[in-house]
Parts: sequence; C-alpha cells; structure tokens
Amino acid sequence: MRPARCEVLVVGAGPAGSHAAARLAGAGHDVLLIDGNREPGENVACSGIVGSEAFENLDLPEGSVRASLGSACFYSPSRVTVSYEPAEPLARVVDRCAFDGALARRAQDAGAELRRECKALSVEVTRRGVTVDILNGGRGSVEAKAVLLATGHRQNLHGAAGLASHSDYTVGIGAEVPFDDLTAAELYFGNGVAPGYFAWAVPAGPGKARLGVLADRNARALFEKFLGSDEIRPRLKLEDWREALALARGRALGHGVVNPSFGERVLGVGEAVGQIKTTTMGGIYYGLLGAEVASEILSEGLARDRLGAGHLARYQKVWTRKLGGEIEAGIEFQRVAQGMTDPQIDRLFESLNNGLADTVRQVVRFDWHRPALDVLMKKALRRLLRRQG
Repeated sequence: MRPARCEVLVVGAGPAGSHAAARLAGAGHDVLLIDGNREPGENVACSGIVGSEAFENLDLPEGSVRASLGSACFYSPSRVTVSYEPAEPLARVVDRCAFDGALARRAQDAGAELRRECKALSVEVTRRGVTVDILNGGRGSVEAKAVLLATGHRQNLHGAAGLASHSDYTVGIGAEVPFDDLTAAELYFGNGVAPGYFAWAVPAGPGKARLGVLADRNARALFEKFLGSDEIRPRLKLEDWREALALARGRALGHGVVNPSFGERVLGVGEAVGQIKTTTMGGIYYGLLGAEVASEILSEGLARDRLGAGHLARYQKVWTRKLGGEIEAGIEFQRVAQGMTDPQIDRLFESLNNGLADTVRQVVRFDWHRPALDVLMKKALRRLLRRQG
C-alpha cells in the first residue's frame, strides 16, 4: 500500500489538535488530522470546565455548553467556607463529546482531512520529511513535511520525535452522576480528601453533577471516600452510592513544561507538552493557546521551508513566555500545599475570610492564577508555615 502524503500530520483530534489543524488548513496547508478513538471525546476524563475568557477570545462552540458556573464555594478540612461570586460567569461546563466534535468539524470545514480510529504507532524523522506508521483498519504509513503531536498524556512518540517527556504525574479521577441540582461549583480541601490538591463537585446540567478528585496516589480510594462523605452521599441520586465508582474514569496528568517541546519537523501541543494549569490540572484553554502559537510557527516554517529544530525552537520560547510563568507558579503552590497540615489549611481559609479574600479577588482570574498565588504566598502561606515550623 502506498503511503498517504500531506504537508502536516496532526496526531490527536482533541481540542488542541483540532484547533491547530483548523488554523493550518485555513492558512492553505494540506492537513491530515488523525485520532485513535471512534468518537470525539471518547475516553476523556475531564471536568469539562472552560473559562468564559476562552469562549470570548476563541469563539468556542456554545452548543456544547451544559451548564454555566457563576460562583464557587471552597471548603477547608473543618469546613471553613470561602465563597466567590463574581459579577460575570466564571466558566462554562461543556459536553466533551460535543465540544471536541465541533472543533474537529471546524478543522474539516477549513479543509483538513479527518481520520478516526487511526492510531499512530511510530515516528521516523529524516532530513526530507517525517514518516508515521499508522494502524487504520490495516497497517500503513503517512509521509508529511511536518508533524504536530497533540496526544494528551500519551507520550510514546516523543522520544523518536526528539521531544522530552514528563517525569511527574498527578492522577485525576471522576464521574458524571445523577445528583441534586448544584448552584455553584464546590471544591473540598484537606489531607483526608485530596492531599495537596482538591475534590470537586460541579454542575453538569439539571439533575447531574461531575464529581472528581486529584491526587498523586491512591486516587481511586480517595474518590470512593469522597463519594461516601456526608457532603456528597446524601445528594447522589443512586440506589447505591457505590454505583458511581463504576462510572469513574481516571488518567495521569503530566506536571510542568516539557522542554524541548520541538524537534526536527515536529512540534508538541497541549497536554502532551505541559500546556496545562498546574493549580487545577485543567488543560483545554492553555492547549488551545499553545495550538495557536504552534500553527503560526509551523505555517511560517512550511512557507519558508525552514522546519529544522533550529527554527522550530522559537516555539518553545514563545509559548513558555505566554504560559510558563503560570505553570511554574502553580507547581510551586502545589509544592507548598502538599506540605500543609489540615489545621494550617483551616487557618488559611480563616485568613481569607478575615480580609485576605478581598485582596485576592482584586487580582484573581479564572484562567490566570499567578497574581492570586503571589498574594497568597506573600501575605499568608509563607508566614503561616514559618509560624508552624
């Protein structure tokens, strides 16, 4: 069988891959977009929360929205509560099947070819192009001038393509379940809930909620404990609350910036290279922003026939200048949070209720956490930890 040929092969039709494919095809490039799943959003483990800023700036598909988040409640280990109710909605909760499908159709409408149930097996880079072995009903290959890896947490192609891989991971596990109607997102903190991270309950439309936990280890056990907690179990509309465990999906989420996120004729984008909010491990918006940078640099390289690592290295500089500070600030905050005791977390919440929250609210934005983290570190956390040390 003769290999397929294209200018750009995009591996992965999640939000970042589809957005990059749409931009590249819209710029006149011959794009093939492949994805190993049969349906869009298949096997996704995600809360589906996308900030309002992303919808406004990127014209995202409104038809995928299941609920709007107008407020949030944060609970400490002893249930000290901090509420946040901004004037405008914080975010939308999307149906990932509808959301991912709409973005993939945009890529097709722009001129990209989409192949589903098409798995990339290996990558071989030469001076003249990239050959990717694929499984799409039978074995075959694709020859491209350049490849964009948008493979999420799966990084089996990184080494052969010249990209680095994550060394640290966090596990996210969650499920959409029948639930009492929620009026706000709820986030629960504490070492007995999710050490260093949090558990969540977010609205997913009438009578439904998405529940989940982030953890470095024992995520499934922590999720079971959360489901059975006094705050959650009575509101589950299930004959047996343990039924929610059968609906649970979990996966690893890479920590931090992947460097290099480029190679000869290859760029990585989205979660595959660490374009993810390290405070919440949400990656949709940052992945879309990374896709915009990647498509611009790759399009320029194709037009000038400059696709070597020396030219594509600019991608690393541009996207880390945009997102790297946020990512590193989140990692530092998580490092501190993982060393906090439950009484320390309670005192931090008490500080927020005693005026600190007003200062945080002046700088906090749903997708940009660094200014708020700087306030917390300078005005509360370092002082609190020193006093307890």
